[in-house]
Amino acid sequence: MDSLHRLQDQTARCLIRYENQLADRTVLAAISGGVDSTVLARVLVRLQQEGRLPGPLRFVHVDHGVRPDSRQNAQHVVDLAERLGVPIDVRRLVEFAGRQPSEDELRKARYRELALVAQQCNAGALVTGHHADDNLETVLFRMLRGTGPRGLAGIPEARWLHEDGIRVLVVRPFLTTRRTTLEILLHRLGEVAFHDATNDDTRYARNLIRHETIPRLREDLGFGLDVALLTVTRTARAAADILEAQGRRVLAERSHRRAPWRMDLDLRDLDQDSRPFVAEALRMAHVQVHPYGEAPLQAWVERALDLLRKQDGKRLAGRGGLLLERTRNGLLLADPARAAPPPGPDDPGQMFLWDTGRARFGATEWWLDGFEHPLPPLVPSPTEAGPWRALLDPREAPTPWRMRSRRRGDRFHPLGCDYEVELRRYLQSRHVPRFDRDRLPLLVDADDVILWIPGVEVGDRARLRLNTRRTIEVQAGCG
Repeated sequence: MDSLHRLQDQTARCLIRYENQLADRTVLAAISGGVDSTVLARVLVRLQQEGRLPGPLRFVHVDHGVRPDSRQNAQHVVDLAERLGVPIDVRRLVEFAGRQPSEDELRKARYRELALVAQQCNAGALVTGHHADDNLETVLFRMLRGTGPRGLAGIPEARWLHEDGIRVLVVRPFLTTRRTTLEILLHRLGEVAFHDATNDDTRYARNLIRHETIPRLREDLGFGLDVALLTVTRTARAAADILEAQGRRVLAERSHRRAPWRMDLDLRDLDQDSRPFVAEALRMAHVQVHPYGEAPLQAWVERALDLLRKQDGKRLAGRGGLLLERTRNGLLLADPARAAPPPGPDDPGQMFLWDTGRARFGATEWWLDGFEHPLPPLVPSPTEAGPWRALLDPREAPTPWRMRSRRRGDRFHPLGCDYEVELRRYLQSRHVPRFDRDRLPLLVDADDVILWIPGVEVGDRARLRLNTRRTIEVQAGCG
């Protein structure tokens, strides 16, 4: 089997690994007109002709508009697409007119446009032509800047791209193929790549590494440099995979009261050896809660871990307005901008009826559900049920019962206490997160006496007595 057929099979196997995402959806290929993307275009067309592509093929080209020959570059790609019979979208950026943008600005603008096209054509994946040499350059670039295992792991074969609320899978099937191999295949295919002069501009850090740093290192180390960097990449990828797996385990086992924009993490009883896994779980939680799925900076993760050494109530801001609060049991991560406001203190509250299904508290994430029992249920026990379920005696608590927010001057008579206490101070003493104090639904009776604070305590008026028969079981939840 020659190198072209091997590359086709390699690309087909790569795409099959993501067939659940790709099935019957457009395969969108980013084509710049260079060596790697031109070979990618020809390989994908061949797979389409052989019926090995999971969905219809489409090309996209982003013209940054910062080079005098950018329009010729775009026309070169359009001609290639027309010759191959593949529909193409060309996007020209106008935001950089009259100035020289940084590499990071160009990359972000390019991926933003690619994500928009992917959304418009219902693409299952965005396929790019990144190859092994790109991976080596990326690893060396990150090493020089300073990075951890995730950065040393290099370019992943697939990752989710989040741009302005758009989510698209980026797949790179050529990551194990050297650039020299692609150049040979380009010549065999009879194609000519468009030369981007900016790739020779050593004012860009990556070009400097590509054209000066790596060649000088190869002069001294030979191709042992490539072997060394690939070894580092493989080792770091294995370490990153372990971190991700353990981070997912921490998140699955210790996240509670979840909503699309909030998450509670119970981080009790974790030793110092678990710190890297907790850090990974925090990174994943940030991605899940952030409105655009952005990952946090490493500095934020370190400060979040330091927050665990502080008293509950301390807070830390995240990207995009995210809020991290130290709680008694761990951390609460939330996006206040997406949190629907609770009913105001002047709101009389909403009726609470049992045996009618869940009653959501206003537009918040909290809900209550109630069930009537002729006798107090013995299973589960209060200890087994936890603080989010309460058994109440309704005899001295006149109906109708209501759910409302706390108000200035509220007082509460806790179960087992001989006197009322100020609600504000009581919530503080019971370590209720600051974020939840105005959001939790208070269950009150017709006299506006607080019968239950979900997750905290039952009011003395509704306590079970020795002669209690009829019982109201109330459950609270979030999400």
